[in-house]
Amino acid sequence: MVDGQTAMSHRRANPFKSCLRRIRRQGESRRFLPDVPYPITLPLPAARSAVFALVLVTAAALGLTTPVAVNAQTTDSAEDRQETTLVDLIPLTVSDSLLEQPYRLGTERRIVAVEPGDTLLAILLDEGVDNRSAHNAIAALETVYDPRDLQIGQEITLALEHNGQTSELTGLELMPDVETRALVNVGEEGFAAETLPNVLETQDAASEAVIESSLYAASNTVGVPDQVTIRVIRAFSYSVDFQRDLQPGDRFRILFERDYHTDGEFARNGPVLFAELVLGDRVMPMYRFEGDDGFIDYFDRDGLSVRRALMRTPIDGARLSSGFGMRRHPILGYTRMHRGVDFAAPTGTPILAAGDGVIDAIGPNSGYGNYIRIRHNSGLSTAYAHMSRFASGLRRGDRVMQGDVIGYVGSTGLSTGPHLHYEVLVNGSQINPLDADLPTGRQLEGAELNRFQAVVAGVDSRYDAAIAGDRDTAATD
Repeated sequence: MVDGQTAMSHRRANPFKSCLRRIRRQGESRRFLPDVPYPITLPLPAARSAVFALVLVTAAALGLTTPVAVNAQTTDSAEDRQETTLVDLIPLTVSDSLLEQPYRLGTERRIVAVEPGDTLLAILLDEGVDNRSAHNAIAALETVYDPRDLQIGQEITLALEHNGQTSELTGLELMPDVETRALVNVGEEGFAAETLPNVLETQDAASEAVIESSLYAASNTVGVPDQVTIRVIRAFSYSVDFQRDLQPGDRFRILFERDYHTDGEFARNGPVLFAELVLGDRVMPMYRFEGDDGFIDYFDRDGLSVRRALMRTPIDGARLSSGFGMRRHPILGYTRMHRGVDFAAPTGTPILAAGDGVIDAIGPNSGYGNYIRIRHNSGLSTAYAHMSRFASGLRRGDRVMQGDVIGYVGSTGLSTGPHLHYEVLVNGSQINPLDADLPTGRQLEGAELNRFQAVVAGVDSRYDAAIAGDRDTAATD
């Protein structure tokens, strides 16, 4: 939603924004204007004939002739032959209307971007649509799309029919999402709206790189979008500690889909089909696969799910700031056992449930500050401390799924700065989360495994073709 106003709400007066919109479309609008220089200059004797001046202006506007300076022979003095501008020749209201609403003929498709504070009604009125047409078009659109859902930066295409100095709205188009177009067109019975599916073309995108500092930095160097990298990091986070396991010289490969509109414009990033990390001697591939039950997950080449009972790092983009074991407490000042690991991150960073389970405890807890404990099974639990706040509506007894946001990083309790204190408990005793031997996930078998292996072969071929195409493109650049 751009703001709280409904589409039918009163238009706020904003002459500054209207002026900006006119300036932005000035170049586009000028193609409708005759090639007339402003101001037009005429000798003073000609100015005495207002009718003559209006004839010139009208003829120029219709494209019949181009007004030029008139050098009529006259016996008037030099003083009388001084020049005057078009604004001096005709009433101010006429010249203003020509300058602010140029004479235009024909059909125009104009693209307007939604700006902060905009409503659809304000946009239409600012673009010169009359009040009645604007309301009728919006009323039609509301049958298929709520204009209050417009987002800043979203584009709206207007179809305008120009008839001299008046313009009529004949249609508008916008995309509620990349898969759908909402169209409003005028017919014999007024405006009517419909939705049509967008035709998208899917292309494979493949990349490979050497890791020098982090997977995130390496993926950026080869153009992998951030949101795609985050998906890969989350999928590998069950078995990889990105703070300790990655070393300079490690490598990664990735294959993902990208969707494009039929005109070639990028629409969205699709799923990650394959990713592989090579950490020293460890080769860790994963393939996207939909099981017979419809559940989509990532599996290694042998059909074993990369998902584990618990995530090793239940927070994105954090830095390991303190490990498990004996240490000098930064506030209490004496050495004692640190029964978890700390991840430093900015206040407000989302904290994720490390696994499926039930909220066993939630609330302030002495030195832990704001604290949550999740029971995953009869003997396995995880705990999260020093939160700034909990996820909205979360209560004791609620069931959460792995990856759900349960709270946000803070510095409550005995804490010297914003971080997450994370514990894994087995039968009530804390163990090192980074060294825990976590239960593995699902193993594909039988016909399902055979189908998965066929998918692997197909994905491998798609990766080879995509990466070869990228190399050929790079060689010709």
